[in-house]
Amino acid sequence: MPMRPSGDLEYVLDLALGTPRQPVSALLDTGSGLIWTQCAPCASCMSQPDPFYTPAQSASFEPMRCSGQLCNDIPHRSCQRPDTCAYRYAYGDGTTTTGVFATERFTFTSSSGETLNVPLGFGCGSMNAGSLNNGSGIVGFGRDPLSLVSQLSIRRFSYCLTPYNSARRSTLLFGSLSDGVYADATGPVQTTPLLRSPQNPTFYYVHLTGITVGTRRLRIPESAFALQPDGSGGVIVDSGTALTLLPGPVVAEAVRAFMAQLRLPLATTGGSPDDGVCFVVPPSRRRAGPAQVPVPRMAFHFQGADLDLPRRNYVLDDNRRGRLCLLLADSGDEGTTIGNMVQQDMRVLYDLEAETLSFAPAQC
Repeated sequence: MPMRPSGDLEYVLDLALGTPRQPVSALLDTGSGLIWTQCAPCASCMSQPDPFYTPAQSASFEPMRCSGQLCNDIPHRSCQRPDTCAYRYAYGDGTTTTGVFATERFTFTSSSGETLNVPLGFGCGSMNAGSLNNGSGIVGFGRDPLSLVSQLSIRRFSYCLTPYNSARRSTLLFGSLSDGVYADATGPVQTTPLLRSPQNPTFYYVHLTGITVGTRRLRIPESAFALQPDGSGGVIVDSGTALTLLPGPVVAEAVRAFMAQLRLPLATTGGSPDDGVCFVVPPSRRRAGPAQVPVPRMAFHFQGADLDLPRRNYVLDDNRRGRLCLLLADSGDEGTTIGNMVQQDMRVLYDLEAETLSFAPAQC
């Protein structure tokens, strides 16, 4: 099914809920499980492009009882009268949603016009805060029982994310539709194992062994990326995060390597957190535009696979301010996240039977 950039560093699915159908634009998020949308009447909601989904106007909306299996899978739940499952769910960026957990008919439409209409458990959020980046809700594609992947027993899914500034639609394929997805690949298909963490069962972990900047492998011990027995650390692949987030010492080492090869000063103020780490391009080097400034190559090394990044997947040229920004940021103590910017114009396949992640460059 088609997806599109939201305009705010996320990718959204256009789908429909209810009987009759009501349009919803939901963010694709492989880093979470819950499926939810904002609902009317809403006590506290974020702005969104679509009208709020109104359960009172749907003949197929049904609140879930407290004894429902999916209700029991919600980490933070409560029981409201009369026997109604209530939920609260929080995200790493501070976004929260609270409301009633229910079942509803979801309609997904393919680019060829075929439809899939299925009942799903979802959160009907009436108290929400944070940011939905031009979406109405979020569709979790993580491993836990609440996700779309789990509820539909999807064992293989694939996406190809177009660049944010592209007019082309991104694609999302489920199940057998993901067979033969690499027919349009423009480079070799590479595969690395998926890992699990009992402490964080939602995430798709991979084994990152190192990073190269230019011709030099960074002096970073492999342990900097290791998934620890207590669930800390590790490396996840997340379509719902824009930048690639790395532990502080790793970011510092990468910035030192870029500084040594770019020979540009660091920008200290005035940048957006979404810009990553920025360098000042002096007028003498940007007469042809900052996009012409040569940058060292960057590659991520996984177990059994090497991801050599195109320039646009790790560099942002800020022509207006004369800056060149690396699309990296400090994760604090949260391990490493491979964000969606790194994955642009790349066909990514999650095979949950083989427990592998495959990728290849493509013109999405």
